[in-house]
Amino acid sequence: MTIDTETHAEVVPCRVCGSPVFDDEVYCEACGIRASVDPVQERAGGLRRPSEREEQDLGAVAAITDRGYRRQRNEDAFAVACHDGRFVAVVCDGVASTANPDQAARAAADAALAVLEPLLSAAEWPDPATLEELLGAAFAAAQGAVMLVPDDEPDGNDLSPSTTLVAAVGNDERIAIGNVGDSRAYWLSPVMGDSRVLTVDDSWAQERIAEGTDPEIAHADPDAHTITRWIGGDAESVVPTVAIFDLSSPGLLVVCTDGLWNYFKDPERLAEFVAPSPGTPIEVVRQLTHAALDAGGQDNITVAVIPLNPAPSRPIPGPTEE
Repeated sequence: MTIDTETHAEVVPCRVCGSPVFDDEVYCEACGIRASVDPVQERAGGLRRPSEREEQDLGAVAAITDRGYRRQRNEDAFAVACHDGRFVAVVCDGVASTANPDQAARAAADAALAVLEPLLSAAEWPDPATLEELLGAAFAAAQGAVMLVPDDEPDGNDLSPSTTLVAAVGNDERIAIGNVGDSRAYWLSPVMGDSRVLTVDDSWAQERIAEGTDPEIAHADPDAHTITRWIGGDAESVVPTVAIFDLSSPGLLVVCTDGLWNYFKDPERLAEFVAPSPGTPIEVVRQLTHAALDAGGQDNITVAVIPLNPAPSRPIPGPTEE
C-alpha cells in the first residue's frame, strides 16, 4: 500500500491488473474488477449485491441477467412473457463501446416484447410467413426505441447506443427465432447429439468460419466477438435472420448472451449441465448462470429458458418450409 502525496489517500494495486486503486474506489478504473472483494468470496456469491442480478420466474419461462465478476455494470437485458402454452423471450447485449449500452439493451428488449406479446392471446397461432413479418416488426420497433436512447453518456463512449437482439416466440409445436448480432438461441435435447445452435452470429468470427476458417481458430482471434450487425445508430439493416422450427421431441430452448455461450460454444456442453433431469426453468437458468460464473464470469450473463414438449409422431425437427 502507498499514500498519494497530493490527496493523502491510501492507494493499493488492483488484484487483477496492478493499476492503482484509491481506498474510496469500489472498482478498478483500468479493468473494471471489484477492487475490495476477494475473488474466491465473490465467486461464492456471499458478497454480491442483490441489485447485481435480476430474476424472473413465470413458471413456464424463466430468465436471469447477472453482472458477472468483471464488468462495472450490467449492460444486458431480457424481456419474457408466456400464456396458455405460448411464450416470448427477448435477450439483448448492449455494445460496450457505445454510449449507454445498458439503456439500449433495455429499450430494445421492451420494444420487441411489446410487438410480440399480443401473439400470446391470438385466436390462432400465425403461419411461418406471418411469424417472420412479426419478428421483423419487433426488430424495427427495437431500432426505433434504441435511437431514442441518449448518446451523450458522461465520462462514457460517444458512439451511438447499440445492442444485439435475439427474440424467440413459439409453443410446444413450433418456434420462430430472429437475431441481429451475436446473442444466441440453443436447442438442448436429452438425446445425445441432438442439441444444436439455432441462430447464426453476425460476427467477425462467423464470417471467417463461413469462408472456411477452422472455428477454434476463428473464435480465438482477438476480433472474434466484433459484431457485424447490430440494433442502433449507423446500423445498415435491422432485418433479423429468422429461423422457424417444427418440434418433434421434448427439449429446452435457451436464449442467451455471449456471457454464457462464450464458455460453452458446443451445445452438447450446455446440455450436460441440465441432463438428465433439468428441473424447473428457474432452476435451469440459475444452473447455467452459475456455470458461467464458475468458468470466470468475465462478462454480463443473461439466460432465458423455456421447456417444450411437443406432441408425439411429428417429423424430425428442422426448418419449416414456407
